[in-house]
Amino acid sequence: MNLTGKNLEFKHKNRSNSGVVIFLMFLCVLSFFLLKSVVTKKIVSPWLPTLVPTREAASYALEAEAQFSSGNLQKTVDAYSEAAKIDPEKAEYIWKQGRALAYMTGSQTTDAEKIETLTKAIDLLESSKSVFTEDSNIYAVLALVYLWYADEDLCGPDMVETYLATAEDNIRRAVDYGPRNAMAYAFYAEILLDQANYERAEQMIGQALEYGKQAEAEMFDVYRVQGILLESYGQYRSAIDAYNRALELSPNMTFLQIRVGVNWRQIKDYDKALEMFAKAARINDQLGILDPLPYLAIGNTYSQTGDFYAAGLNIKKALQINPYNADVYGRLGVNYYKARNYEAAIEALKCATYGCGALESCTVRECDDPGNPLIEIKGLPLSGSSVTYYFSYVGALAYMHTKVNRYCEDAVKTAKDIEMVYADDETVMSIVRDGQAICASYGYR
Repeated sequence: MNLTGKNLEFKHKNRSNSGVVIFLMFLCVLSFFLLKSVVTKKIVSPWLPTLVPTREAASYALEAEAQFSSGNLQKTVDAYSEAAKIDPEKAEYIWKQGRALAYMTGSQTTDAEKIETLTKAIDLLESSKSVFTEDSNIYAVLALVYLWYADEDLCGPDMVETYLATAEDNIRRAVDYGPRNAMAYAFYAEILLDQANYERAEQMIGQALEYGKQAEAEMFDVYRVQGILLESYGQYRSAIDAYNRALELSPNMTFLQIRVGVNWRQIKDYDKALEMFAKAARINDQLGILDPLPYLAIGNTYSQTGDFYAAGLNIKKALQINPYNADVYGRLGVNYYKARNYEAAIEALKCATYGCGALESCTVRECDDPGNPLIEIKGLPLSGSSVTYYFSYVGALAYMHTKVNRYCEDAVKTAKDIEMVYADDETVMSIVRDGQAICASYGYR
């Protein structure tokens, strides 16, 4: 090492750069504005979770299948609707939504509800035909909806034949587009049953069962219609087996459970019938579905066994669920009539036949407050489904007539209304004549 004797210099040169300083100041200002934007939510932090989580159509479809199996048809419709919004090109999401809408009417008790639901299904399926021009399932379900709508109480007597013809036209196209579509053949059989063409209906069900072997999970509708066919033949135990096979695929379909119970009742196994009806009622309670049909079925069963008190309790439960339906008042009135409680029968049957005011309907429903709710009941027109209420009303009025209440005046008037429609029906008129004879003894003709 060489020592020169010079002092070592530790002084550094000034390396400051004005460009760097300006750049750093720019970053500080930029950071300030960026922080302000984040605070005011003009800019969202990339580390925050997405506000609206994305969900695939298949996920909604799986939810819909689960809801269908559980018997919650409204949630089935909702889930398929969401799936169709995400993937509008998949026909399955449309026709399964339409089928669920059709089956919803099985638990609806007022005509207005059924009309609204069936109209919604028709609008959905008809509009989809322009997109899915040759989808067999779309046409098959549309045929089913038109068939169920072809009821004069729903579409009016002038439209019944039109709707039936439309149903047949759609089901033929469904079979043309899907020559091995088991569901289409099942719905075709259901249309033929409505026409009382049993031989061809049986052929169609046979084909549906054959074609459905490759897709057992899709056989719900085939077994359902097979049950209807067997029931029409009076083969009630076989019908029960068919309905139960359908229920294995969708265990909580309460409208099918009620059909099973009705068939047990036909062979007079009342305990099994009541068990099925009670099961349907429990499922509806769990799902939050307000359906009076299981309670009406229980009431009818107890009425057949002569337990009119238990029957009345269950029909009243149905009336609490749907206090707007004149048919329920009629069923309660007939139960009172069979129990020889003619005074109560008159009140209920008046609501069912000619209608009644809010106070009168409240009396039938045993309201705590006669003014709440204020429900006026519009009576049912005289028809095959309501004639029982009319002639029971005649009998109850005749039995309870006194010089003070003068019930025979209404009894004779009602008897004449019945005679105008059912003069040639000996079964109906023989019952009416009994009431007429009682009133005739009081001088009312």
